[in-house]
Amino acid sequence: MTKVLNRHKEKDHSERDGDIDFSILLRTKNEEDHIGKILEAFRSQTYKNYEVIIVDSGSTDRTLDIAEKYPVRIYRINPEDFTYGFSLNYGFERARGKYVVCLSGHALPQSRDWLSSIISNFDDEKVAAVMCKTIPWPDCNPFDRRGLLKKYNNHRREITEGPPFIFSNSSSVIRRDIWKRIHFDETLSYSEDVDWARKVGALNYKIIYEPSAKVYHSHNESLKQIYRRFYRESHALKILDCKKYSILEIFYDLVAGSVYDMIYVLVKRDHIKWFFFAPLRRFAMNYARFRSNIDRNDSAIHRFISKLFNSI
Repeated sequence: MTKVLNRHKEKDHSERDGDIDFSILLRTKNEEDHIGKILEAFRSQTYKNYEVIIVDSGSTDRTLDIAEKYPVRIYRINPEDFTYGFSLNYGFERARGKYVVCLSGHALPQSRDWLSSIISNFDDEKVAAVMCKTIPWPDCNPFDRRGLLKKYNNHRREITEGPPFIFSNSSSVIRRDIWKRIHFDETLSYSEDVDWARKVGALNYKIIYEPSAKVYHSHNESLKQIYRRFYRESHALKILDCKKYSILEIFYDLVAGSVYDMIYVLVKRDHIKWFFFAPLRRFAMNYARFRSNIDRNDSAIHRFISKLFNSI
């Protein structure tokens, strides 16, 4: 059994199970720069029938100290037990709302009408989930900014398997009754949301992209973080039989992608540091894709590159 530590004893609540419309499930780890803004955004919502649940996987900064000042329920899970699927299932099990909002710990709702813009989508009983529109934070790196603005520049529509849309739990809302039938796969290191969406679609349920529900969410990752994210993603997609990268695809993306990114930086007149970062970023991405398709991780070359990522 996974040992789960509750930071607080649960308080009595007057609302019975199902009387709450939204359970906002916030997944956190060392989010002190964002948690206060996010909880204030919840407080300012025009739609008030909601609860907030925080599932924290080992914060060592002031994240939980800040969160304690707000009317939220806080749970802690062991960092070594964390997977996206486990943390989500754990939160869903403790949610009381009809709909559970899955939100990354650094995803900030843009407006006071965020919840209001979501709920009407569930008038259709065949809608299992709604995905919000992700917009980049103002300090987002130019490459992720370009990708997010392109991917989410679309009208309201039903999501099928991408591109351009791939269901994401960084900012989504799920009908809890559907989750009771289909839980998230806790064994996957990544892409538990893609797996869940495929299973839901196989049962003829719908997932809707709602562009009026906007959320700030983006990353400025180090090379090590980029490598780890793309490795986990590529490995999970291979397991799910969604995508396996060929050597030709990897080489083409490394070379052509690097050139494209460097030209993009010059055209957009971004900071010159991004010009030099562009090929390193593409290398981290594509080396991760390459490594995810083979089993051995103990080669001298791999150890050298790992040390290089750690030093940059």
